Amino acid sequence: MSKRKRRGGVAIDMTPMVDVAFLLLIFFMTTTTFKPPDEVTIDLPVSHAEYKVPESNVLVLSISKDSQLFAQTSSREPMMRLEMGQVSDLVKSERTKNSRLRVIVRADRDCSYGTMEDMMNALQIARANRFVLMTEGEGEGAAKKELPTEQGALEPDAWGEVASAGRAEGETWAR
Repeated sequence: MSKRKRRGGVAIDMTPMVDVAFLLLIFFMTTTTFKPPDEVTIDLPVSHAEYKVPESNVLVLSISKDSQLFAQTSSREPMMRLEMGQVSDLVKSERTKNSRLRVIVRADRDCSYGTMEDMMNALQIARANRFVLMTEGEGEGAAKKELPTEQGALEPDAWGEVASAGRAEGETWAR
């Protein structure tokens, strides 16, 4: 009878893999940039329908409680202070840069109606007749639907629906 050689177990050193994992973790932690905090606090009106706000192709026009206007072309850029006369020019110039631009209005629930009316008139001058009014959602656990990319993709009776924003916890917006 022949003797078989006994095979030894294979040992793999996991130390280099752990080192690489920690190096990747440290790299992503140091190079990641986060959204800067909003310079203006806006208390949004409450709604029940929810949609996810897209990350790109968005112009956010904000109206504070004391009727100050701000604009933000990207979630990573700081807010710019505006006068009411600059709104239509800004919307026109941003629309020439990006034809798929969507306009979102974040108005404080306590801002004056006249300021919101002036904002809608400025948007009408810029031929931005379709815009989205951002509101705060009631339900936290509701599933968020994607907003249609085409302006005519919603049915005519769905224009009053409200959508949920992906920018901050609980924010929503209406179209």
